[in-house]
Amino acid sequence: MPDLADISFLQEIPIELVVELGRAKLTVRELAQLGKDDVIELDRLASQPLDILAGGQVFARGEVVVIDDRVALRLTELVGMAAEGA
Repeated sequence: MPDLADISFLQEIPIELVVELGRAKLTVRELAQLGKDDVIELDRLASQPLDILAGGQVFARGEVVVIDDRVALRLTELVGMAAEGA
């Protein structure tokens, strides 16, 4: 029987990261009227870092970088409890 006190196996559980660029509120009418090349203005300034969420909670902030033609993130700040262990 495995040792229940050893929870190191939890470190191998995959978790999805979500990067939030910003948010916008639209009515159904506005959403239905959107077309190709329309622009949706978000609530975040271009200079503000992006929120990085794990399990639906913001755990870090960062900025977009490009590595070999691929989009990536550079962490610039750890948030909340995640920062305490850093």
